[in-house]
Amino acid sequence: MWSKVTLRIKITILTAVILTAMCVSLTAISIYNSNVFYEPILFIADKQPINIIVSEQAGVPVFPDANGIKVIDEVFLGSRNKFMIQSVISSLIIVLLGTALSYIIAGKTLKPLNNLAGDIEKIDENNLNGYIELSPNGDEVARLTKSFNNMLMKLDSAFQAKKLFASNAAHELKTPLTNILTNIEVMQMDEKPGIDDYEEVIDITKENVERLTVLVQDLLRFNSNQDDGIYESIRTNELFEKIVSDLSGYINEKDIKVTIDGDIDICGEKILLERAFFNLIQNAVKYNKDNGEVKIYAEGDTITIKDNGIGIPLESLPFIFDPFYCVDKSRSRRLGGNGLGLSISKQIFDKFNMEITILSEINKGTKVTVKIL
Repeated sequence: MWSKVTLRIKITILTAVILTAMCVSLTAISIYNSNVFYEPILFIADKQPINIIVSEQAGVPVFPDANGIKVIDEVFLGSRNKFMIQSVISSLIIVLLGTALSYIIAGKTLKPLNNLAGDIEKIDENNLNGYIELSPNGDEVARLTKSFNNMLMKLDSAFQAKKLFASNAAHELKTPLTNILTNIEVMQMDEKPGIDDYEEVIDITKENVERLTVLVQDLLRFNSNQDDGIYESIRTNELFEKIVSDLSGYINEKDIKVTIDGDIDICGEKILLERAFFNLIQNAVKYNKDNGEVKIYAEGDTITIKDNGIGIPLESLPFIFDPFYCVDKSRSRRLGGNGLGLSISKQIFDKFNMEITILSEINKGTKVTVKIL
């Protein structure tokens, strides 16, 4: 029930409770003090005809009786009761006025929040790039608005990235399927296709299915929940030798010289880290020149993979970790790339608290550094 009450009502109720507590306390203290002050006098009045003379120096009005002896008049009892009643009434008025004022002030104070809520309600998936005007006061509401604008920018960026990812994924999936379908339709147009025609279509179909398989596997890796693996200590020398062995076909075809130096321990899921470093070394070989060189060395908390290949343009470096980003799409397709390798590698390195940086220069090569944080 309380959770459904508006913030303005909550502030008003809390203010009323505090005012009530303070007024009750103040009234109780005042009545107590008055009783303490009147008690000796009332004691005298109640104990008559005991002759006790009260000094006028106490500041209490006294009245002489017919015999000239000073006694307390019954007016003090009435005065005390009147004081108590007036104190209670005054406290009640203060509580009521304070509650009403707190309701009005709370409404004015919360008005910027209500305006902010109204602006937020107008935002949907079609205008995530909107901007809510900041309050000129520089108060907490302005800070909240600024934080919301920042969050909105991040959401819009993520939303656009997802849309681009879906669009690129659809395009990458569509291309090989279109190639398969086109070749089948061309063959069907021939009334009597020969064995060579069938073999050509089968080869093209096989090549595109393999490309689709790789793409789907990479998409699954990129979007999979990778939090359930077993962490273990891995020797980099052993890991890199296995990767180089798996890439021996590429390496021998281009006559690339690969050297592995140093050996350190890294901690993580072996399968994922093998995949991440496989992508890096594969790129160093794939985008290298014939008779090129790849150097892999590990020392301290740093692993470096350096090649003297074709390099990456400076303007492309900020985007190389974006999904499906290709420096040269025609070259990537020719060499079997789909733009997911570096994105997957970075995702894996982030998971295991590693930082990857890439420096490159056209026709001079690329240097990839993986640092354990």
